[in-house]
Amino acid sequence: MPKTHLSTQRPTVFTAALAFLLFTASTMTPPVEAATPLTPAERAFVGEYVQSGSETQAQMAVLDDRTFCFAFMGGSVDLLLAGHWKLAPDGKSLRLNEVKAPLQPFPAFARPTEGAANSVFEIDGYSMSNAVMPVFAYSATSAEPAEFRRLFADMHNSWAERYPLPPVPAANARYFYIGSSENNPDAPWGSAARNGPKRYKVVQYELRGAAKVLVGFNAEQELIDLSQPVRLVGEMLHLGSQPFAKRRPISAERAEEAREGCIRPMFDQAAGKPRKRGEGEEHYETDPELKGRAELVPIKTFYVDPARVKGAPWFPGGAF
Repeated sequence: MPKTHLSTQRPTVFTAALAFLLFTASTMTPPVEAATPLTPAERAFVGEYVQSGSETQAQMAVLDDRTFCFAFMGGSVDLLLAGHWKLAPDGKSLRLNEVKAPLQPFPAFARPTEGAANSVFEIDGYSMSNAVMPVFAYSATSAEPAEFRRLFADMHNSWAERYPLPPVPAANARYFYIGSSENNPDAPWGSAARNGPKRYKVVQYELRGAAKVLVGFNAEQELIDLSQPVRLVGEMLHLGSQPFAKRRPISAERAEEAREGCIRPMFDQAAGKPRKRGEGEEHYETDPELKGRAELVPIKTFYVDPARVKGAPWFPGGAF
């Protein structure tokens, strides 16, 4: 398994800051299950699974101590996930319980601009390119706006590092809203409804005056849904309804690599244990783009019907 311990996106200052916040977040690590012998049904899943594409690679290690590691590499994102697994009540599939620190889906960093009349919002293009149909709005009061606008057009596929929105009077933008399309979790597995834009999950932030705000996206939120049932069809592992990769035996050495390079670091991260920052992560402290910015805390999370998403995108594709 890969030795990298960090979930990363394209190496921008913004994502370096996210990496720092990610590894200083705190939560409790679920207890490790007692070491009981595996049943034959459980042991059938133990192994290594590798899926390779022209530009991406995904790997999963299912270990005999009932832990797992999932790694994804490709495009603008490298990702490690880890946790515990257990046999589902049907005795034929696994349930994965990811161990992770809580993350904001749309982290926002603000620098007050005292004396200024306007607030300025910047969108981190590289991280936001991984969000599903992101939407944005602002308001003068805490009441939800009647309408939201897409940030980008459907055909937008050429990404800049930053996308500045037009300056807006601070009094008109005391609150701002950022969200993305979310699947309907109550729809049947594999159905069009489950995979369609049935609703938007939106977070609301508050500003206490004029500010320069940088907003991005945590791609980890959207890459893989580990709540899906995991089952074997012959030697082929399926995640939900989709085939993933064929099982192959995993050596003791490879299993220890997965523990050392993925599972233990992810568990330590979730428990809030400190770690040595990797190359590039130190820039969050010195880069002028982040100096003086404070991470904002969302005041509300809610869902929006797609009918409320109207109007032209904030950034039409042809403009870039």
